[in-house]
Amino acid sequence: MDFEEVLNVVGPFGTFQKKNVAVMLLLVFPSMILEMRYAFIHHNRDFHCSLPPWINVSKNDASYEEILDATIPWKMDSYGVPRRSRCKMYEAVVDNSTVLSGNSFNDTAEISCRFGYHFDELTSATSEFEMVCGDSWKEALTVTVTMIGTASAPLLGYLADRFGRKHVYVLFKVLHILFAGLVSLSWNYVSYVVFSVIMEICNMIHYGVGYVLATETVGVKRRLAVGIAIFVVYAAGYMSSPMVSYLTPNWRWYIRVISFLGIIYVPILWYLPESLRWSLVSKKEKKAKILLKRIANDNGKQIDVDSVYHRFQEFQAGNKGEEVRIGVDDSKKEAFYFSQCRVPTMRKRYLVICQSWLTTNMIYYAISFYPAYLSGNLHLNVLFTGAAELPSNFLAYKLPRMFGRIRSISMLYLIAGMCCAISPFLKTVNPIVVTILVLLGKTAVTTTYSLIYVIGGEISPTLVRSTSIGVASIGGSIGGIVMPFLMLAGDGMYDAVPYLTMGICAIVSAILYLAFVPETSGVPMPDSLEMALSNRRIYGWNLRRKFKG
Repeated sequence: MDFEEVLNVVGPFGTFQKKNVAVMLLLVFPSMILEMRYAFIHHNRDFHCSLPPWINVSKNDASYEEILDATIPWKMDSYGVPRRSRCKMYEAVVDNSTVLSGNSFNDTAEISCRFGYHFDELTSATSEFEMVCGDSWKEALTVTVTMIGTASAPLLGYLADRFGRKHVYVLFKVLHILFAGLVSLSWNYVSYVVFSVIMEICNMIHYGVGYVLATETVGVKRRLAVGIAIFVVYAAGYMSSPMVSYLTPNWRWYIRVISFLGIIYVPILWYLPESLRWSLVSKKEKKAKILLKRIANDNGKQIDVDSVYHRFQEFQAGNKGEEVRIGVDDSKKEAFYFSQCRVPTMRKRYLVICQSWLTTNMIYYAISFYPAYLSGNLHLNVLFTGAAELPSNFLAYKLPRMFGRIRSISMLYLIAGMCCAISPFLKTVNPIVVTILVLLGKTAVTTTYSLIYVIGGEISPTLVRSTSIGVASIGGSIGGIVMPFLMLAGDGMYDAVPYLTMGICAIVSAILYLAFVPETSGVPMPDSLEMALSNRRIYGWNLRRKFKG
């Protein structure tokens, strides 16, 4: 009796699974609102150089605008619209100790701000910690350092494979809420970065483990639907973030509201059950039997718990093929991810998954956090990019049923790559077309986000599934690490570099999936290395080839 047969006995998607998935969806929602914080709290508000201290004039004075014109030069922005320089002032003003009266120094040299900056509102972390002009690298570094921290976090997914999904999920969910509150209390730039890194590490761990926990106890026919449901709620949180930001203009209160909401959710955590699949495969007999009885009772099934447990263990014992042992006579080696990487077939599959996560994160966060090609209101921009995720969830559900997982992923990467590569060359021709292309690329890459989570779990054996997803997300973190500085490299005459680079990476991902990753549609999740290796349904270039199931 394999695990799918166990689920058929206790109920593949009954009351127990529905309640479990519902709880997980509730817990995902506030996390996504917090995830989108950089789009708002790092937004560059209007600012300019502060006036010299001896120029004693208020903003309400009639001569204020004239004095600004005499102090700060006008520049053309990237769209050809004149505006006051944010980072430059006239050099002559520094040596002038008299109050200006509209006399312009526009024939003198320009220098960097000498007296700090004047922000219309100190409502963002960017303005409060002055991450602008000569210190603009601090803003990019904040995101980069956070992503470096999250790159190490997935390795802790091993804890979930070693000690169980529930305990690790609950621990890091609580820590995520705690450090979110500490971020809102940051007293300087360094404390802000340190708390942000720890908070994001906790978020990465609990999200990845939570996804595994939600999908491991449902049958194969409902697995994709559950995965897509999680991303639908994810998109709902994304689209809710502009409203939260609008109602809480100060960046500290934006984070506090979500952390307070997380505290309300804490009692729900204790309802979460452990993963039945992990309990069975790990031979946690007492825990597995309690779960089997609980699931059967909730789903209205009558079972012989002892018989089901022992029949599964007999199946596991008979499924250890000598040809796939990792060079030692100890089957426990299968529980180590990097031991499995010594098998060439698995190594290729894991590397493709890692590369695709890098590409997906790079494109996703570039469009989400730096919607450079979208103009207008910030909150509407985020709402539009969030709305682009709604059709992605429908596509992530329908496309695999029509074309299979792998062909769908390859097609989506190709679309995202073409949109990214073409859009910068149309920027000066038709901004509306560029906006449409960017949103189309966002839809395509978000759809792949849903599917690569599914694929990452479906190609990995149970005892390394959390670790596999965690290591793969390290590739995603690397994409997030390079993304802020890649976007900075696009300033000025090199504005095509970021999107062209991301487009090429997406097209490469499309090719690699066809060549090395097997189709998993209709295939049970592997509980052993032998089961994972037995799936060799590779498409290659034969895109018309059909697989049953």
